Amino acid sequence: MDGRPTNDQLSKELERLRAELAELRAIQAIRHRTEADLETVELQLAGIIHSAMDAIITVDRNQRIVLFNAAAEATFGYSAQEILGEPLDRLIPERYRQVHREHLQRFGETHVTNRRMGSLGEICGLRRTGEEFPIEASISQVTVGENKFFTVILRDVTERKQAEQRIARLGRLLDESINEIYLFEAETLRFVQVNRGGRNNLGYSFEELQTLTVLDLMPNMTRDTFERLVQPLRTGTLPKVYSRSTLRRQDGSTYPVDVHIQLMDRESPPVFVAVALDLTEKVKTEQALQETQRTLATLLHNLPGMAYRRKPDAQWTMTFVSPGCRTLTGYDPDALIGNRRVSYGRDLVLPEDYGPLEAQIQAALRQRKLFQLSYRVKAADGSIKWVWDQGCGVWGGDGDLVALEGYVVDVTQERALTEQLRKAERLAELGTLASGMAHEIGTPMNVILGRAELLMRKATDESMKRGLETIVAQVERITKIMNQLLSFARKRPMERRPIDLASVVTDVLDVVQERLKKHRIEVETALNPSTPKVLADADQMSQVLLNLIINACHAMPDGGTLRIGLEPCGHMVELTVADTGCGIPETHLSKVFDPFFTTKAAGEGTGLGLTVVHGIVQEHEGTISVASRPGQGTTFRIKLPICPADS
Repeated sequence: MDGRPTNDQLSKELERLRAELAELRAIQAIRHRTEADLETVELQLAGIIHSAMDAIITVDRNQRIVLFNAAAEATFGYSAQEILGEPLDRLIPERYRQVHREHLQRFGETHVTNRRMGSLGEICGLRRTGEEFPIEASISQVTVGENKFFTVILRDVTERKQAEQRIARLGRLLDESINEIYLFEAETLRFVQVNRGGRNNLGYSFEELQTLTVLDLMPNMTRDTFERLVQPLRTGTLPKVYSRSTLRRQDGSTYPVDVHIQLMDRESPPVFVAVALDLTEKVKTEQALQETQRTLATLLHNLPGMAYRRKPDAQWTMTFVSPGCRTLTGYDPDALIGNRRVSYGRDLVLPEDYGPLEAQIQAALRQRKLFQLSYRVKAADGSIKWVWDQGCGVWGGDGDLVALEGYVVDVTQERALTEQLRKAERLAELGTLASGMAHEIGTPMNVILGRAELLMRKATDESMKRGLETIVAQVERITKIMNQLLSFARKRPMERRPIDLASVVTDVLDVVQERLKKHRIEVETALNPSTPKVLADADQMSQVLLNLIINACHAMPDGGTLRIGLEPCGHMVELTVADTGCGIPETHLSKVFDPFFTTKAAGEGTGLGLTVVHGIVQEHEGTISVASRPGQGTTFRIKLPICPADS
């Protein structure tokens, strides 16, 4: 053999080469397909990365950016072109950069391929504008040959964080609300959530409340009544319903609440939201206010005068008057409020008093002081009353006068008593003066009278006699006046005993009958025989009746009729003396009992007769009044107490 391969060997080698060629061609075909598939995958991956909603950033082992997708551009404000190749630090707040570098380095030394970032605390990104924002991120690592790459997938969670903060804040506010807030299922009525206010007031823990329904806390509510209450919510007729109810605490005590309920039917399952306000203090306040109002109403109702609030206008327009105005003015409060029927300032206050009153009020208001007024008002029945008014201004927050408030009381009687006291003091002074005058003048007058009478008896000349007669007449007149002064100034002790006033009337009429005839005066008597006796001094009663009859005679110089009546009047006896004379002017009626006041012509009266009558009647614990109209006569009415034995 020459060492060359045989045909058989060549055939086998050729077959082997053909097989290797076929294998190589197959491998080449697979490689072409793999490269095409890889290109397709790369294109798909690039599309995914580009269109991903989250930011995707890849850095090399030196932490320089090698991949920056579109979402990252939108998130950080950089374009990929300007950020590629830059250090990752540009996207991290400065205070976190060192920590982040160390964290990434430690992660690269581990065999962990990926993990979530931020487990040790919040992580933040830094926008191109310098704005920091919270992010949520995960990191992965991959080694390609000698190179290592880190890929971060992150999401801007600013809006979510803000929403979480709003929700947390809302939850905190609801939990800390002074109102009690309850969430319970619309079907089972079991509690889903109860805020701190509700838990604290009820005394239950949340775990305990989860085992209860809203009906367990409402002793006055059944399922039927509750369904009727919330039916408008279930049908959509109303957005919310309101109820005043009672809640029961864990210890069994109850408290009143105002409850507003809404249906949240978009929740799954639907829930009711109930907001309850504890009314315990409000109810106590309302009860205290009602009691105060009741007390004030009782006080105002029982006050003898009228409390008021009025506008600061010229008509004194009332906005409030107490019930006492009926007694004071004769008008109901409604008639005065708003000047509905009458105006207090225009219709009730006398016009002549109004002007000075306004001046006094304005002066007090300027100094912001109380004003005190005395003036007259005309009541509904036409009577005139004196009133005392004390009030003050009410000022608003801006310093403007908004109202006047005060209190008015009837002082007519007090003024009358004051006037009587004044007259009594004057009478006492006049009595002392009169007594002194009577003593000082009486003795000389007696001497003059005695000498004049002696000279009259001795005188023979007629003209001298007439002169002496004049002296005697005038001295007798002076003596009569002195006697009246003494009677007025020093009354003798009364001798009171049961007497029949009818007998006194008869006796006095017998004494004056000639005088009455002389004046052509007819007498009419109406003496009730069943009139009881009075305890009185007969002589003083005669003096009273005689003075009244003499006054009547003076009032009827041309004749007339004198009427004398006597009749029982309750526990009193009434004696009436009336004439048909000239009458007394209304302006003089209040003065007829004043000392030295007279309507007679000069020289015809002393003005003491009715003063003496008034004093005697008062000493007998009686009353005397006078009624008169000019041209229609005068009537005196005397009332004396019945004698106890005959009462």
